[in-house]
Amino acid sequence: LQFLYFIESLTHPFFYTEEKKKKKKKEKTMPSQKKSPKKRGSKKGGKHVSRSSKAGLTFPVGRVGSSLKKGRFARRVSAPAAVFLTAVMEYCTSELLTLSARCALKTSKSEDVEDKQQNIKPRHICLAVRQDEDLSQLLSQVTISGGGVMKHVHKAVLKKKKDSVPSDDTKKDKKSKKDKKDKKKKKSE
Repeated sequence: LQFLYFIESLTHPFFYTEEKKKKKKKEKTMPSQKKSPKKRGSKKGGKHVSRSSKAGLTFPVGRVGSSLKKGRFARRVSAPAAVFLTAVMEYCTSELLTLSARCALKTSKSEDVEDKQQNIKPRHICLAVRQDEDLSQLLSQVTISGGGVMKHVHKAVLKKKKDSVPSDDTKKDKKSKKDKKDKKKKKSE
């Protein structure tokens, strides 16, 4: 929940970090110098800052926003919607990568930390998805190519414990099977 509140605060149109507020206060308190009047249409001297860097994200906010618009999911798409969706996508991806990296380390056969496998394969991704409850629910209808299947044996298929005493009928069946095997061996000799 804290993550969602954090994302919501990033999508607010008047989002400013405390550093930006401090810079503005410093600019106001410094003695003003004579500045030449700005011409209309002149650009600011600063560099362009992407929305991804403003929101502190790695995934491209602009590209996600344009794909939302091109997809025609709604008539209008707000700018915060693109930021929010990008943040959710980045979070899910990082979660999946960390879990699959753990699976890759567990399945590695060598005991040395330096020699352990460092590649994440589709099998590791499949194991990570199926072991995590939330990701399993999210990707329940997804088939991961080359991922294989989870190891699972149904209870009905498992062997019963040997603690129970076998009945007389099963003892007779075992003896008759042994007798048949012995007869076959004798005939073949």
